[in-house]
Amino acid sequence: MLARLQIRLSRWLRRNVEGLRHDYLMIAPGTVEGEHPRPLRVALLGACMVDKLSQAFAELGDVADVYLFSSRPNDPLPDADWSGYDAVVVSPNLRTLLGDDLAHLRFASDDELAAFMERVRAGLEVLLADVAAAIDGRAPVFVLSLFEPVATYQGLLLNGRRRSLHRIVTSLNDAMADALEGLPSCHYLELNDLMRHFGDRDLDDGYVNHFTHGGIKGKLSVPFHRAIVVRIWHALMVAKADRPIKLIVTDLDNTLWIGVLAEYDEIVPHLHTEGWPLGYVEALLEFKRRGGLLAIASKNDHDETVERFGKVWGARLKIEDFCATEINWGPKSQSVRRILEATNLQADNVLFIDDNPREIDEVTRAFPTIRTLSGDESLWRSHILYSPHTQVARITAESANRTDMIAAKAQRDRAAATMSRADYLRDLKIVARIRAIRRPQDPDRPRAVELLNKTNQFNTTGKRWSDAEVDALFREGGALIALSARDEFGDNGLVSVAALRGGVIEQVVLSCRVFGLGVETALLSHVLREHRPQAALFADTGRNKTCATLWRDLGMTEADGRWIVGAPPPAPEWVSVEIV
Repeated sequence: MLARLQIRLSRWLRRNVEGLRHDYLMIAPGTVEGEHPRPLRVALLGACMVDKLSQAFAELGDVADVYLFSSRPNDPLPDADWSGYDAVVVSPNLRTLLGDDLAHLRFASDDELAAFMERVRAGLEVLLADVAAAIDGRAPVFVLSLFEPVATYQGLLLNGRRRSLHRIVTSLNDAMADALEGLPSCHYLELNDLMRHFGDRDLDDGYVNHFTHGGIKGKLSVPFHRAIVVRIWHALMVAKADRPIKLIVTDLDNTLWIGVLAEYDEIVPHLHTEGWPLGYVEALLEFKRRGGLLAIASKNDHDETVERFGKVWGARLKIEDFCATEINWGPKSQSVRRILEATNLQADNVLFIDDNPREIDEVTRAFPTIRTLSGDESLWRSHILYSPHTQVARITAESANRTDMIAAKAQRDRAAATMSRADYLRDLKIVARIRAIRRPQDPDRPRAVELLNKTNQFNTTGKRWSDAEVDALFREGGALIALSARDEFGDNGLVSVAALRGGVIEQVVLSCRVFGLGVETALLSHVLREHRPQAALFADTGRNKTCATLWRDLGMTEADGRWIVGAPPPAPEWVSVEIV
């Protein structure tokens, strides 16, 4: 009973001292954190919807060109120079897809409706494939979702989720999202959550017109279309991996749970987790699922705190979900520094979350570029879920296993401390698989592009690649030469990429997980021997000192801003190379 009173009093004091901030623009999906990337030039393809969208772009400082498209069946794609746009936005027309405004009401049996829907989905897939082929990677394509009518369209007591227009449109959105996953440079962009946020009763003209029109009406139309523009801004930031957050470092007491656990004689789990802590952990695990890393920095006694952690969270959240745990009584900035060293990340790719503003101040003094959250804990979840900086365009196999890979790196580091470097490298039994990526549909392409865009320290030019730029590389006969590595401690996945075009190595990146193992030399030995480039590029980004001497170490000489290739170096003797 006393424990319950302590927790309630603690919660009441914290909420009333800091105040609750109900900033709905902050927590609305698609409007959390993230500035206008820059004035954009956007192509809008569609019918009625895109006219108002173009006005919203203009009001917010962008240029939007409108192209009439999908207003009737088999509309040809407009002829335009798509490479001149930062993005192409496509708004499919539901009326055109269905072919008859009232078709969904005319079928007597489920089989008739199913056959009709199969034809509609097939037509939708053809439309999307035609768009992707016409744009051909010259600009990222965002296809807006169809607006989903209410499920009670047929009445309150009928099964409106099976045969209603609501079911038809949701199934088309599902089909559209699935089709776009397989099309490079193309992305499905959900709008129905925005519609719910603003209130579809005041937006969807289906309540007074007809639902297949998919139109927007009323005084909320202007802010709604502006919110769509902001969502497109954020989608571009995600696609370009703009200032990504790769690691979240969290405090424990009054951050990951309610209260200071060391002060309680009895721990009743749900009293410490119910409410915002459960939502916070849900967001952390979603961030981890996307490929992000989690770490702990807490001022506490280590062993006792780990034991309490297990009592509070059980199997819902495990200490193994965190790639690094710094639980001690030292300054938080020192804990963060050790976490950065363990993960080989830089502070500007880290989000630090702590309920104590003094700890936030101490850490930011040591790491001015680190991003932080404190204050109203009910908003942390929204930042983690919806910020463009915490999202990714694709989840790759390497991303999903990143925590295990960091743990394997820690094992390698411990092993390295107990033996000579030569013995350590030999005993690792490193196997490197090298293959060329030349097609947009190559299954390794997403991870290769992710590595190019997320790597800072070992990155010879610091260039960030859009999908359109990668596709252009392929069209011009270039390739991404990728290396995957495994060793005694596990499979590291795809860890190094060289971008090659026109006899020039334009860029080389290497994951921090495999620094010092020599796999980049194995990759470049293969590239220089088999692809015979004449030169390589390097640009000092201020963050890539790790590879500043790479070309010189490989025997190249600098001339006219390029590094001229010499004799290819041999691959390290401790790396076994497989060419795929």
